Formats: sequence, structure tokens, C-alpha cells
Amino acid sequence: MNVDDLHSIEDYSPETLRQIIERVENSRTFEQMIYRESELDEVWRLLDNDIAVAARNAANSAEGQNLVALRNLIIEAHDLIGNESNTVDARERLLRAVALV
Repeated sequence: MNVDDLHSIEDYSPETLRQIIERVENSRTFEQMIYRESELDEVWRLLDNDIAVAARNAANSAEGQNLVALRNLIIEAHDLIGNESNTVDARERLLRAVALV
């Protein structure tokens, strides 16, 4: 785990979110915070896509609601890192997100 690198995000699986959490916990510099924000941006984008697919398919409203709740936690974590460099509260949001996946 290198917090000085921007990591590619392929999904929002529990493992991926745990890796982001670990990097969030160890990020200190402005540049590292930008990298974590960018990683969360990609999770956010993936969730937006899956929410749109779920809405089009009208498959399961519970699934769609879960995806929206997950995205909201990711947005909160993103904003906590970006606006305040608040890694403690961002970590808490991300741990709650892991529980939803």
C-alpha cells in the first residue's frame, strides 16, 4: 500500500473499500488527500452507473435504495477528506459502506 500513488479502482467490493480505508488512514499530505478523493470519485462513478442500470431495469427497489445509501456514504467520505482532511470521520463512513456491500 503506497499512499503516494493514485490507485486504479475497478469496483466497489468490500476488499476495494477496505484498501481505500487503509490508504485514507495513512494519508497525511494534501496530495495524498487528493488521491483518496480521486479514488472515491471513481467509486462514486461506478455506483452512479449501477444506480442508473437498476432504475432502468426496475429490478429491485431495495437494491436501488441500497446502492443510493452506499453512494451517499461514499460522497460523505469524499467530502470529509476534501473539505476538512477529516480521515477519522471519512473512515467511519467507509466502514459503514463496507457493511452495505
